[in-house]
Amino acid sequence: MSRAFTLKFEVAYRDQDPAGHVSATMYYVYMLNAYMAYAHELLQVPLTDGIPQIMLKTSCEYVHPAKWGDILEVSALITRLGTKSFDIEYVITSASDKDLVIAKGGSTHVAYDYATERTVPLSSAFRERVHAYQHESHEIEAVA
Repeated sequence: MSRAFTLKFEVAYRDQDPAGHVSATMYYVYMLNAYMAYAHELLQVPLTDGIPQIMLKTSCEYVHPAKWGDILEVSALITRLGTKSFDIEYVITSASDKDLVIAKGGSTHVAYDYATERTVPLSSAFRERVHAYQHESHEIEAVA
């Protein structure tokens, strides 16, 4: 079984819509925060520095409403490593009840060289860190 990167946080007052539920757009912020924290950890880059990756696509399915004050946990798992790109699946749950799924999502990212403004192959160091972190599970799909 793969080990996902996890990030816990409390839902802030500003995150809710007029109905008192977390606004749909906030789930993308939660997933982006988990991705950025995970990427910085994998790449061993200080949080003050940028990362050599660009997010290409995101999706989110809303399963159960969350509200102000709830403690949530985002799990991020890299599920595909391509030549230049990779996919992450996210599951947002209640921190107190891991079986209560709040939302599910996904994103696709590409390695990028900002100096040349071009995509580049994923580094072997990145691939090795992903495998080491996630315990080289069969769930990682290597793509040529």
